[in-house]
Amino acid sequence: MFRTALARRRRASTTFGALLGAALLVSASACGALGADSDQAPGRLGSAKVAAMPVLDTGPLRHAIAQGYFTEEGLSVSLVDADSGQVGITKLMAGDADIAYAGDVAIISAIATSGLDLKVIAQAAMAGPESMWIMVRDGGSVPTVADLAGKRIAHNGNNGVSHMLTRTVLATHKVDASTVQWTTAKFQDMPGLLARGEVDAALLPEPYVRPATKLHLTPLIDPIKGGGFEGAIPIGSYVVKADWAHQHPAEIAAFQRALRRAASEATSRPDIVQQIAVREMKVDAGDALSMKMPIYPLSPSAVQLQRWADLMRSYGVIDQQITMAERIIAPPPNQ
Repeated sequence: MFRTALARRRRASTTFGALLGAALLVSASACGALGADSDQAPGRLGSAKVAAMPVLDTGPLRHAIAQGYFTEEGLSVSLVDADSGQVGITKLMAGDADIAYAGDVAIISAIATSGLDLKVIAQAAMAGPESMWIMVRDGGSVPTVADLAGKRIAHNGNNGVSHMLTRTVLATHKVDASTVQWTTAKFQDMPGLLARGEVDAALLPEPYVRPATKLHLTPLIDPIKGGGFEGAIPIGSYVVKADWAHQHPAEIAAFQRALRRAASEATSRPDIVQQIAVREMKVDAGDALSMKMPIYPLSPSAVQLQRWADLMRSYGVIDQQITMAERIIAPPPNQ
């Protein structure tokens, strides 16, 4: 059933969540600056370095750069490589990036546990059913989810999306997560680790699922369905530091417009992201055709993002209430 499902090419056509969010509050003088920046002609804005992982979530970002959509908005955008959302946020705070893509779990954790003043300027992607899998070796030692107890499981960052989704699956199936031996690794390295027997299971998103099957790895469970989620869940967003947001409202608006344009095109034409996966993520062209695409929201949804904050608090990952509506900078009303 899995291989048949992977072979089907689907088009993500539904935008989840209503546009909810609070506009960035600025003083009267700052409002004047916002008006001045917003009136700038294309080419007069500055530049923005974006820390991003090589995952399908960042497909629209890469498409917007390749097509010159940011340039048309007057913004020069360049990519900074990051192995995980935590690394992206670290580069953001160090000044090595102006914008960072990160998993929503990593973003909320950074806000709640490290006290970072981050603002969500765009929602990168949501995961629907069959867009990622907890995978194991064919004929290996993990025939069922219950057998994950005591095993070595890979994730790409402590308390990140892959870690939290795996924990949610374990809790749903009453597996004691305290017995698991967790290993942190890059997504692109996980299939090899699993095939060599260095770990027993790993949560893999696209574009790494189909290549993993060629290494005699097999899906154990869909973490979206298996974790009890309804339809889809946010997996990544773009964030900035609050002080940078205060100083660069026009750059943020330009970024949002260009990314929204690219996300809309990626939703209606999956081949756009398939080609990016082949070109920039070294995915086999045949494998790219069968990838399950993420859902690319056109606006950030506080309701959807709040699901993660509430879930993390229930697991004790964070010990305070985080209201995501207060953390979102909504796109300009004319978008």
